[in-house]
Amino acid sequence: MGFHFRKSFKIFSFLKFNKNKKGGSISVDGPTIAGKKVKVTVNNKKKATVSLQGTGISYDTDLSGKKKTGKK
Repeated sequence: MGFHFRKSFKIFSFLKFNKNKKGGSISVDGPTIAGKKVKVTVNNKKKATVSLQGTGISYDTDLSGKKKTGKK
C-alpha cells in the first residue's frame, strides 16, 4: 500500500481536474437524476466512467479500442 497524493483544481463549478503521480483525470458534473448527480470522468488510462454519486452505481468503458481477452 503506502501513501497516495492527489491534487484537485476546480476550473468551473461543474469541471474539476485531478492530478496525481501517475497522471490525471477530468471530471464533469452532469444533470441530477432521481436526486443524484451524474458525473463523467475521463483519465489518462483511456478509461471513461459514468457514475451516480452516493449510490455506488457506475459504468466503466475502455476508450483505447483494445479488446479484452479475458485472461489474467
